Amino acid sequence: MKRVIGERIKAACDLSGISLKKACEAAGVNYNTTFNQIRLGRDIPSSTVGELSRALGVPLNFFFPQPTSDDNKLESDGVKLARKVNLQRAKVTRAGFDVTTDHILDWYREEGAKLRNWQWFADQVDLYKPIDDTDRIMHPISFGSKSITMERLLFSSHEDYYQTVGSICQSRIDHAMRSHRALENVGFIVSDEVINEVIKGQKVVAGYRKITMRVDDDHDLPVTAVFSKLTWLKG
Repeated sequence: MKRVIGERIKAACDLSGISLKKACEAAGVNYNTTFNQIRLGRDIPSSTVGELSRALGVPLNFFFPQPTSDDNKLESDGVKLARKVNLQRAKVTRAGFDVTTDHILDWYREEGAKLRNWQWFADQVDLYKPIDDTDRIMHPISFGSKSITMERLLFSSHEDYYQTVGSICQSRIDHAMRSHRALENVGFIVSDEVINEVIKGQKVVAGYRKITMRVDDDHDLPVTAVFSKLTWLKG
């Protein structure tokens, strides 16, 4: 647990694009003490984690590991219940149920980071290949037909994606890349994002909450899944 929290603090700094020292200065906590606590795997006070959470703009639950299913155990009553819940969600989604980020996080924990029983929100999720060290842009696998990416950026094909995203300012691409790379240390990241870009000749100004998750597909290969929920829209 101690080392996990330390690794997540470093991942949060990477995600925000600042050093641990600057994060500690912004949070009002002692850098040398925090650095040594992380390096040596010592206890990090909850007050320190809370101040870093505030300074980095990262939800507090990002720093604490979440329970996942143990695939080597016999199917438990809890797993059976989770499947029933997901099946019920699929039914109500078809009837107009509004999927939220909390529902997605519940699903992630129930399914143990496996891309299964997700049909009830599949049309709102984009899938990407894991980031390689040489990548300069995220490489898509598929886009959900009702995802924010499709509804706001209006991609017609993968080629259109590369052309459109390539026209966006590099700092925004770099920010998105950091969230994908951070999944090397954590299972998921929740972030509040703002986009203010000209896309295909139209000004897009909006805010959204995004969950970036590392999941395993049907072949147990890692995939990056992104779910976003619009929180405000200008114009």
